[in-house]
Amino acid sequence: MVSIAIISTTTVIFGIASLILASRARNKLSQGSLRKYIDNYSVCLAFIVVFSLWQTIRSMTKIDASLTGFSSYPEIIFIAFAYIGFIIASYRVSKISAEFGFKEEGKRIEELIKKKKSEK
Repeated sequence: MVSIAIISTTTVIFGIASLILASRARNKLSQGSLRKYIDNYSVCLAFIVVFSLWQTIRSMTKIDASLTGFSSYPEIIFIAFAYIGFIIASYRVSKISAEFGFKEEGKRIEELIKKKKSEK
């Protein structure tokens, strides 16, 4: 019981530290895509931290969780919202890749390099 409580508490502490670091990083970014991505990331992380906190409290107080009991509903809700947040964040990453992606330019640069090498 003690080891689970220590691990659970440590997990929550790491989650809170991650939220703090993400917040500091967000404050240093200008308005734009990356800042929106950090916002989505932070929301997902917050739901996971709340889930971990709920798990920690539940394990320390020995609340029984079954799929029919009320204590399991918050867990399902926290994780469901985290997954929804990850879907939104993934969509935003795909938009960022289109905005900042250099795949097409990279192909043109590669062709120009090959062309220059063949001319020598």
